[in-house]
Amino acid sequence: MIKPDRHTNPDNSVINISAYILKQLNSFYDISYDKLLKKVTDDLGVNAKENYPYALNFLYLLGKLEYIEETDSFKYNAAK
Repeated sequence: MIKPDRHTNPDNSVINISAYILKQLNSFYDISYDKLLKKVTDDLGVNAKENYPYALNFLYLLGKLEYIEETDSFKYNAAK
């Protein structure tokens, strides 16, 4: 998923989707899962929906993303 091959479209890669998510989280205090998914699919295309969960997992493992369970939303973790 993260390591591309010759058939991978760079626009739909996990790294590109992660960068887009970080840009969106930097603009908002927090954003819900569904709204963020809609923004990703509207701006990057419906093919990006396949790698969307992988991009969220990637950012969470890096410590750049914080999940708020009560509101089912994400917040940018600038501390790390």
